[in-house]
Amino acid sequence: MIVPREGGDLRWGFSTLGCPELSLPQVARLAAEFGVSEIEVRALERRTDFPRYAEEEKLSPEAANRLLKTFRGRIVVAGSDFKLIGASKLDRAMFLSFCDWAEKWNIPYVRVFGGGTFGKPLIEADYAEAAGNVNWWREEKRKQNWRTEILLETHDAFSSSPPCVRLSAGLDEPLGVIWDSHHTWRLANESPAQSWLMLCALVKHVHFKDSIDQPSERHAFTYVLPGAGQVPIAEIMALLRRENFQGAVSLEWEKMWHAYLPDLREALTYMRTQTWFGNQDRVAVSNAVVSQASAFPGLNSPTV
Repeated sequence: MIVPREGGDLRWGFSTLGCPELSLPQVARLAAEFGVSEIEVRALERRTDFPRYAEEEKLSPEAANRLLKTFRGRIVVAGSDFKLIGASKLDRAMFLSFCDWAEKWNIPYVRVFGGGTFGKPLIEADYAEAAGNVNWWREEKRKQNWRTEILLETHDAFSSSPPCVRLSAGLDEPLGVIWDSHHTWRLANESPAQSWLMLCALVKHVHFKDSIDQPSERHAFTYVLPGAGQVPIAEIMALLRRENFQGAVSLEWEKMWHAYLPDLREALTYMRTQTWFGNQDRVAVSNAVVSQASAFPGLNSPTV
């Protein structure tokens, strides 16, 4: 059992990978029900093309912000597919549109992948290409006067800490990181303490999930309920508390990619029964928020 300090000291969040079928109002209500304030948007109504989605659904930044304020939540990360290695001109154009949407919605971070393949060492040309794309984006950011920042996830060829550190060290300014603590532990065989020692100056956001070393359809491991597997999640959470981590700690429940997983609600319920979210006062406030906001449009789905 993972027990937080009194009051629930971590800023809990989840990725909409776990509920890709839901609309933004439904996601916001689900988060409020469990006292989760940080939302990481990866899919909405099975769409990932958020600029077009927002336009077609007539979901303005003002409406989105009003909705999130109603449920006492916020979108802290928008998950893009952009890769620093292998991006085409079209990829760049689409990414700029994505970032423009994130800026208008007041989303502080946009996630990017490094690209490449884990287990295949990166060469100098790979690092140069990745740095070139970071520098290109930063120049565009200056031109547009954006506040949104990009964060590199420990994923693909950057699933271990050293490549992330090396790329950042070659830039004029450090590149923030999303620490996917499952990847650095499961794939790179790094202990949480080792990863944190290397990445702590860069980490702005944390992903966590759990698994067992039993093959599944897509991986050499199988995802399980958080805290029920082999990943040292208790150690990770203790480290983040000890270091007074101020970013969001987000459950990346990959239901969108792995149909065998139960619904996100089951994972969140399991976490609540294990007292991950703190004391009952937090739950009571969450229930009150949901009740007060129950008349908000778009909340008629039986899945919520």
